[in-house]
Amino acid sequence: MSELFTRFDFAWPWAGVLLFLPLLARYLLPPGQPVSEQVRVPFLPTLAEELQLTTPAPQPGWRNQLLFWSVWMLMVAALARPEYLMPPQPQSKPMRNIVLILDVSGSMDKNDAQEGQTRLQAVQKTVRTFIRQRKHDRIGLVIFASQAWPFAPISEDKQALQARISQLAPGMTGQQTAIGDALGVAVKLLDSSLESDAAKLAILLTDGNDTASQLDPMLAARLAASHHVMVHTIAFGDESSSGEDKVDGELLARIAQMTGGKAWQAATQGDGLTQVWQAIDALTPEQVKTLGLSWHRPLFAWPLVLALTMLLLWTLYRGSRRGHA
Repeated sequence: MSELFTRFDFAWPWAGVLLFLPLLARYLLPPGQPVSEQVRVPFLPTLAEELQLTTPAPQPGWRNQLLFWSVWMLMVAALARPEYLMPPQPQSKPMRNIVLILDVSGSMDKNDAQEGQTRLQAVQKTVRTFIRQRKHDRIGLVIFASQAWPFAPISEDKQALQARISQLAPGMTGQQTAIGDALGVAVKLLDSSLESDAAKLAILLTDGNDTASQLDPMLAARLAASHHVMVHTIAFGDESSSGEDKVDGELLARIAQMTGGKAWQAATQGDGLTQVWQAIDALTPEQVKTLGLSWHRPLFAWPLVLALTMLLLWTLYRGSRRGHA
């Protein structure tokens, strides 16, 4: 019982001074001034006796006074906004922010992936599975080709993120590959997150080498390391390719090493890409912080409704008595 009263409070306790307002109005306000006009009526004593005007005016009964003060106190109590502090409820807060950095250059349109899929289709399929497994992480999305763009904010809304993944198309931001710019955008996206105490992770997937970055990839890696962003890299493509079509595994490995991450190589054929995402999922345990959150439940409606109900019942009672008179 003592705990119940300790959780009860008023948001506006100063409203309690209004309890004395009727008393102040009764005893402190000056009485009404008598009317100065007079009319001489010769038969006034006889008229007053017949009309019983000498009888003093009836005073309010104790029932009326009790009703008035009860309603007044209830109205003042409602104005003071009584509140009840609810017991803490456990809430899970994600403690890891992840940004997926996905290549959408023109080479991702090659249909040399498993089951005749394009490379981007294979990436979309495996990324969707990864997102479903990360139930307690905040995840955002950066896409890049000739330019890098933040395509989905870091949030817990997995459904919206899945919808953005479905909208990806090869060449939607150009035909070249800007790895350094994409990593720089991801670092900025992670730094702009409101959850400053969360761990930062970026997963970079590309099937080519850097051909269009304004920000040097190694400089972007040093920037990520200085902002405590771990970067896992996935080299996705045919290792036997040459020229601009060959994935730069060495660069990706250096980026991962510099930021404390790990580098993977995934062939386009077979389930290599699926295994890589599974390995990243296993290597990256979910970080969740349990918080006890409580809130104030307003109770002003109870005294307010009770006061109005008392007035309504008293009005109906007086009306019924007059009807029977």
